[in-house]
Amino acid sequence: MYFEFISLWNAIIFRSALCCHHNGRVDYTLPPADFMCGADHLPSSPTVSSGHGGGTSEEQQLYWAKGTGFGTGSTASGWDVEQALTKQRLEEEHVTCLLQVLASYINPANCVSHGEAPTGDSRGHNSNALPTVLQELLSQSCLIPAMSSYLRNDSVLDMARHVPLYRALLELLRAISTSTALVPLLLPLSGDPSQEEEEEEERSEGQTSVGMLLAKMKTCVDTYTNRLRSKKDKAKGVVKPDSSDPEPEGLTLLVPDIQRTAEIVYAATTSLRQANQERKLAESSKKATTRPKPMSILRSLEEKYVAIMKKLQFDTFEMVTEDDDGKLVFKVNYHYMSQVKNASDANSAARARRLAQEAVTLSTSLPLSSSSSVFVRCDEERLDIMKVLITGPADTPYANGCFEFDVYFPQDYPNSPPLVNLETTGGHSVRFNPNLYNDGKVCLSILNTWHGRPEEKWNPQTSSFLQVLVSVQSLILVSEPYFNEPGYERSRGTPSGTQSSREYDGNIRQASVKWAMLEQMRNASPCFKEVIHKHFYLKRVEVMAQCEEWIADIQQYSSDKRVGRTMSHHAAALKRHTAQLREELLKLPCPEGLEPDGEEFSDKSAALVVKELANQDAEKPTGSQDGTCSEGPL
Repeated sequence: MYFEFISLWNAIIFRSALCCHHNGRVDYTLPPADFMCGADHLPSSPTVSSGHGGGTSEEQQLYWAKGTGFGTGSTASGWDVEQALTKQRLEEEHVTCLLQVLASYINPANCVSHGEAPTGDSRGHNSNALPTVLQELLSQSCLIPAMSSYLRNDSVLDMARHVPLYRALLELLRAISTSTALVPLLLPLSGDPSQEEEEEEERSEGQTSVGMLLAKMKTCVDTYTNRLRSKKDKAKGVVKPDSSDPEPEGLTLLVPDIQRTAEIVYAATTSLRQANQERKLAESSKKATTRPKPMSILRSLEEKYVAIMKKLQFDTFEMVTEDDDGKLVFKVNYHYMSQVKNASDANSAARARRLAQEAVTLSTSLPLSSSSSVFVRCDEERLDIMKVLITGPADTPYANGCFEFDVYFPQDYPNSPPLVNLETTGGHSVRFNPNLYNDGKVCLSILNTWHGRPEEKWNPQTSSFLQVLVSVQSLILVSEPYFNEPGYERSRGTPSGTQSSREYDGNIRQASVKWAMLEQMRNASPCFKEVIHKHFYLKRVEVMAQCEEWIADIQQYSSDKRVGRTMSHHAAALKRHTAQLREELLKLPCPEGLEPDGEEFSDKSAALVVKELANQDAEKPTGSQDGTCSEGPL
């Protein structure tokens, strides 16, 4: 994107030079990109370090460094984080200069410097002074897609790290809104500015207008300021300011900039859209037909699931309150109860601000799909107390299971990582993964609970809680968890490794059905009761088909000389849990707000479960340890 900006700039210089005489702009000269920031500010191309060569044998000692245990590596840095951040900063400074000069070129009078929306006369006057080819050049360049890419950022945390760049981008948007010829660039790229708001939601990401993206960004910062203000109002302890952190001042300037620019762009695009609508109605009065609204019927179960569960992804829940004596009382089971009670009442300003930023990011960016989703609940008054529910990804031994985690952000956050504990452990009887201990410990480099390279560990400047959640979802809940165990990766692809992995999966499957499905349906956490109800109701047919497939798969290996006995035990447990699960699914009422779809389990599925249950009663091995992991060396 950086080099595309440079190419765009040089093209603007060339085309504008050809037209400047005809447009009376000989008094304003655009400098070449190489001279705008000075030679000292041009970004270099440092070579990313591949390690510390020439070190001692002790420094080069191999460890199982990665958070998931895949492969071997060194605890020495594989790349220089500071060097990469410096390179990014230099490139951003250069792009910031390009945006600022382009904004000054389009709007040299800076007619919206004080926040007033440009009038039609001022936009027309500014358009007359611009080269006629500028609109075509910008529309065919990478400028609008690049700006859209920046505006899609719904993380206040990330915006706070790039305040100068975003302020320059907003300045350019305000400049564009002053020109009648350039305002169409802020409308949908599809070229039809008369589309209704309902249809805007149906457009693909590439066709979303700059104006709409800016409006969504404004919503994000509004949410952030409201949460931060609410947290300050409710905070009883003394808030400790951090004078060394420049972020508050940057956000103080950026937030009103976003709000003001959104209003200016909305005013400019609304007037143009209305004018286009009136012109179109006048031209096509004879052909006027009401265009049908987009179909509200969802085309698939996946779309239905996403549409329903999206509203439940992030919310608040009263987890802790105070009694008459001012002591904290927890209304839900919470692993870090003692840490919260023993924590100091003094609140760090940097911590409060960072938590508000993280909360806004979570409210808009959590993974959501029919195959796997993440749901978060934070306390109504304390953003440092959270619970997380992750649904197991498809094609893994965890598929469709609901795994609950407790999260606490310590007093020195973000200098230290959040504390995360798995609560779905079958009463501390199941180790669901080499990285998920039966006591709830979550083993990941980014949480500093696993030794790894420096760039894999928690970094206050570059890491976020969303990264933690995605790491758990994609790096721990994997299709072959057996190979997450350090050292076991080397057996991947061997007959022994394949058999051991298959045996491990069989145990995880039956444990997932018992503890991540059955137990969650019977004793759901109050925070996620509605999520769990709707999740299993919408996927009940898929869940049963999945369980039957798992049973058939495990039974294939029940006669294997090495793993046959263990696999038979897993199959028997899985059949029993599946029969109980089906009973629970049949009891599920249609959730409030949903229409019954009439989809029930097939007779074939019901007969299969009943038959297998009868068979397992006759073949049930003695001394079974239902629901516990056969950990062996794990």
